[in-house]
Amino acid sequence: MKKTWNLLAFGVSALFSPYVTAAVFIIIITYLNAKDIQQFLPWMGIAFLFAIIIPGGYVLWKIEKKEIKDIHLSDYNERKIPFLITAISASAGALALFMIHAAKPVVVMGVTYAVNAITVAILTWFWKVSIHTALYSSVITVLVILFGIKFGWLYLFLIPLAWSRIYRHRHSLQQAIGGAIIAFVATSLVFWIFGYI
Repeated sequence: MKKTWNLLAFGVSALFSPYVTAAVFIIIITYLNAKDIQQFLPWMGIAFLFAIIIPGGYVLWKIEKKEIKDIHLSDYNERKIPFLITAISASAGALALFMIHAAKPVVVMGVTYAVNAITVAILTWFWKVSIHTALYSSVITVLVILFGIKFGWLYLFLIPLAWSRIYRHRHSLQQAIGGAIIAFVATSLVFWIFGYI
């Protein structure tokens, strides 16, 4: 029975991996706001490059050098520099989207990602916050703001996601809940500044 629970917890963690969540979200937001493929591909490419490829590539490079144990940075002591690089890369990505005149929701998505990355990078020096719950919470908050409260039920998936991180001993309950709340606040604040709320 324990083997089944372990497999289930691993499956939920993998399904809601920050890399997967970010990729799906980027595709959805850029696709829905692009008029044609000529807009969609550059917007998606820039977002992928700065939000996923550069930070993920750095982590994979460090794993290859055996300086980081796993791609989700489970070890608290291994998180600080990768998260700092993510914050810098995400900020550059938001600027790039603005400079190529991407649609406002796409730019705000980039800014939101950058603000959350910066927030987490700062917090990581003091506390191991859950990136899984933080990113998922941010994504659903964006969907609710842009497309309506009808997507609010998706917040319910935070429950099995938090459980999986706690069950696998990657985070405490406080870290899982904290990640979700911090991202919700940061995301809402960015969208309020840009006039969506």
